[in-house]
Amino acid sequence: MSEKSGKRKICFIVGPIGDDDSDDRINADWLLEEIIEPVFREHFSDFDVLRADKISNPGQITSQIITALLEAELVIADLTSLNPNAFYEIGIRHTVQKPIIHMHYEGQRIPFDIAAFRSIKFSRRRPSDLRIARGQLQGAVTEAIKPEHAIDNPVTFSRGTVNFEQTATTNERIIEEQLSSMTRRLRMLEEDSVLFASTFARRRHKYFHRSSDDLHKISIAVASRFSIGNRELVEQVTKWASTTFDSFGIETSDDLLHEVYVSVDDTEENRNKAEQFRQDYRGEEFEIRVTFYGSVNILS
Repeated sequence: MSEKSGKRKICFIVGPIGDDDSDDRINADWLLEEIIEPVFREHFSDFDVLRADKISNPGQITSQIITALLEAELVIADLTSLNPNAFYEIGIRHTVQKPIIHMHYEGQRIPFDIAAFRSIKFSRRRPSDLRIARGQLQGAVTEAIKPEHAIDNPVTFSRGTVNFEQTATTNERIIEEQLSSMTRRLRMLEEDSVLFASTFARRRHKYFHRSSDDLHKISIAVASRFSIGNRELVEQVTKWASTTFDSFGIETSDDLLHEVYVSVDDTEENRNKAEQFRQDYRGEEFEIRVTFYGSVNILS
């Protein structure tokens, strides 16, 4: 597929295809026909854009897909529906360490092992969204096909880590450990700020809509940093609260996942217990904030 052989370059599209008229097929066609193909027609005419369902050559389609993943000058992967086959194909491309561009819908949660790597977030709510996505894709393709482009994916990262472990000096290892520690702390601070904004906004709203009786309560917000079901979180928080307070209430809602509230009477004893509760159970897995509504005081 090189220019020397006289063949045109290939941009192979990885992603869910699905049956005709299925949501997967409709979404895949939007990405292909309204974003990818217009960009290549206008700016990269030396490429042919190929998707698995468009392969017309006789033979086993699986082997043809793998060949395309191994040999294509560029691969674009649609991560939107978290399709297992798509991730398998992405893994093959990552292993050969050739250019690949990740794309997914804006707001889509991507698995942690590739979420840290650059991707193009697109939408089609408005006509301008498509124009923005085309511009982003044009820039990404321009960079990806440069001869000096550095491949960055989980496989190259892991290989770099292995090489570092094998060759690093003592001083380099110390620096690496310090940088890793700083990175973890910054990530926790970033998560804390997002969580605090969400919690404070919700609790502020509820504060201004509470009855006079509610203002004599202490509210303890417990939020999980990880994907845990609300039922599991309620059970865990209930267990903690039952060992701390003589009586309490539990509150949660479907619109705010991974967050549960404990409500107790606002007494001096319960204030001390609430602070001890926060100290005992907050950490890398759980963030806990205590609100004294009588004085609108928040402890984080």
